[in-house]
Amino acid sequence: MKYLVLDDEILAGEYLKSLLLEIDKTAEIVVVNNPIQALESIKQQFNVCFIDIQMPGLNGIEFATKLKKIYSKINFIFVTGDSNFMGEAFKLDASDYIMKPVDIEQIRHALENLRYSVSKDEIKKGRIEITCFGNFDVLIDKKPVKFKFEKTKELLAYLVHRRGARCTAKEIIANLWEEDGHDSYYRMLKKDLQDVLNELGCGNIIYSERGQIGLSRLEDIQCDYFKWRENSVEGKKLYHGEYMAQYSWGQEINAFLDMEKYQNKD
Repeated sequence: MKYLVLDDEILAGEYLKSLLLEIDKTAEIVVVNNPIQALESIKQQFNVCFIDIQMPGLNGIEFATKLKKIYSKINFIFVTGDSNFMGEAFKLDASDYIMKPVDIEQIRHALENLRYSVSKDEIKKGRIEITCFGNFDVLIDKKPVKFKFEKTKELLAYLVHRRGARCTAKEIIANLWEEDGHDSYYRMLKKDLQDVLNELGCGNIIYSERGQIGLSRLEDIQCDYFKWRENSVEGKKLYHGEYMAQYSWGQEINAFLDMEKYQNKD
């Protein structure tokens, strides 16, 4: 399970994190103390969000309203010292409204009674299938993924090609366009990629932070190229003469695969 804890009081946020870890020792927990910064964090997909209400800049009700516009079915639980917003909270379909000081039994009860059920492994291996040998293609739940821009697919292909390495905007622009001056277009592609994957419940396969982007959770992706990298003997059985055929930047790997396949041919 992946949790967001939003509380402008640092100690309160860390205390709630400690309670969550007592309940769920394998939990992934992101603690944020600034609601404006938290808007960046919600580009990731969380199973449950714990939200304080009285915060500077953006209160918890306003934050939850923005959150629901991105993920219509997400569990959020208000943890606050102010009872005046309870009506507004439940109009937003909050799972619970807990008054501070909070204790572990309140948290446990809230998690056992979430409004929207969640799997403890929402992204299961096999949901995401990526083909690199031949033309590059992506299936999620056996259906082709459609992006707003065709070039978004190439951006994802390049991240797959780099296999988890953190890539800068400069590197990606140089490879996808082979020239400078495409910064705005690149930002649109990055947003399109994250939006589509978030909508499909797979947003956390993308790492994006401090001007870098890359794949994460490679273990959740079924990919012929990854299989070749892990086990060239088995992987090269899937290779039939082309690697990401539609993208020129894949030619070097294609040549290497050709050489390996035919050098080792009996």
